[in-house]
Amino acid sequence: MARLLAIAAHPDDETGFAGGFLAKNVAEGNELYLLEATRGEGGEVGDPPVGPKSRLGEFREQEMRCAAAALGAVEVRFLDFIDPAIEIGEPPLAIAATMEEYASALAAQIAEIRPDILITHGTNGEYGHPQHVYTHHAVREALRRLAPWFPRDVLTWCASAGVNAEDRITNRDDPADLTLDVAPWLDRKVAAMECHKSQHAMFLRNSKAARVQDMVRKIEAFRRWGREEWLAPEESTSTGGASSDWRVPGQQK
Repeated sequence: MARLLAIAAHPDDETGFAGGFLAKNVAEGNELYLLEATRGEGGEVGDPPVGPKSRLGEFREQEMRCAAAALGAVEVRFLDFIDPAIEIGEPPLAIAATMEEYASALAAQIAEIRPDILITHGTNGEYGHPQHVYTHHAVREALRRLAPWFPRDVLTWCASAGVNAEDRITNRDDPADLTLDVAPWLDRKVAAMECHKSQHAMFLRNSKAARVQDMVRKIEAFRRWGREEWLAPEESTSTGGASSDWRVPGQQK
């Protein structure tokens, strides 16, 4: 039995990007832990709203616990970083935390869970979300701090597998080492996505789908990272938030 840890920037990221893979691992008898960097309190409240914006973090935590149960997770944990508030149409933001603060918090959780397999955001932050990108780099830094210990496998989701080349969430700098048809576990993935009710309007708006079950991706692709590759030094890992050095190409500070 292996212990698997998925680290996500916001509730729903791990479900939408890798829910089939996570459900597969549970079905095979592995232990699944989920770690959310924020409670997604800066996002949308839904249409109709699940409640006031001031309580969105509380609602999204409940939604995440529902999704974790649907996937079969042993436990879901939340860091206490605040997801910056934005309105529909505004550019997304990273958390206002330094790399020292973010990587230290992640390292503490990783050290406690000691996963055999760790999975998180890809190099390009999927569709370029600054907090996804920042999380990718912060997890890399966290594992540097835990060396010489290292998970048996480190994976990032939404890798480029050819079949998903035109998908907006594909990390084009991450070649896929594993491509998975998640049809056998699709019901678990759909059930988990259904839990994130506050985000359904956004899901449907972005995907142009009529129903949540229609927008759930049936093919998932992953990059497998070697130890030396993952731990290699990077440039500009000092800060997050408004002063983050991790930028989508062309994005203005």
